Amino acid sequence: MPVPSQPTRSWRTGLGLTVALLASAATLAAPEAFADGDPASDVLLTQSVFIPYGAPVSADVVTQLEAVVARARAAGYPIKVAIVRVPYDLGAVTSLYGKPQVYARFLGRELVFLYRGRLLVVMPQGYGYYDGRGRRGPELRVLRGLGVAKGPDQIVESAAAAVAKLARANGHPVAVPALASQRSKGHDRTFLVIGGLIAAAILAFAVGLAVWLRGGAKLQDS
Repeated sequence: MPVPSQPTRSWRTGLGLTVALLASAATLAAPEAFADGDPASDVLLTQSVFIPYGAPVSADVVTQLEAVVARARAAGYPIKVAIVRVPYDLGAVTSLYGKPQVYARFLGRELVFLYRGRLLVVMPQGYGYYDGRGRRGPELRVLRGLGVAKGPDQIVESAAAAVAKLARANGHPVAVPALASQRSKGHDRTFLVIGGLIAAAILAFAVGLAVWLRGGAKLQDS
């Protein structure tokens, strides 16, 4: 059997390396390319909450949702949440708008390479739920009894309340933190009450002092 010449072996070795590198690059790029058409799948690979880019949502409600998701995770109920308010939020899969349960399954299967846990989808039309581990819990039953409030901020607040209810139904009760604006109003009311009490005390002291001084003056006149 003839022995291949050195140039032939080098050519075959180089070709093999090139094919291997191309195959590796394609393998690494495939999930990313598949996910590019769906913004939530990109974000949720590394984060727990997807809020559509450019959505007119206040920072307070985003912080509230992130906080309740973090509390649920710490309590033993990790979950990721995707907010979809308008068809544009779905990127290239706008045909799934208005079908939260269908989209939840679609999104969960996109994330399966790096995340196989609980996933909650919130649309104005309702909720969708998917568990990449196939656990059969009370989530779908709980979500059927919940509504979604309309409006950019309200839909995010609905998501926060839903996460808390799902965690509680699974034996991991968590509280939804108050919005920063509500805490600020509460502090303002507290300051007003304290200020009113102080003002009332000062007024009562002044009236009492005036009465006492007037009584003393009358005694001196008599």
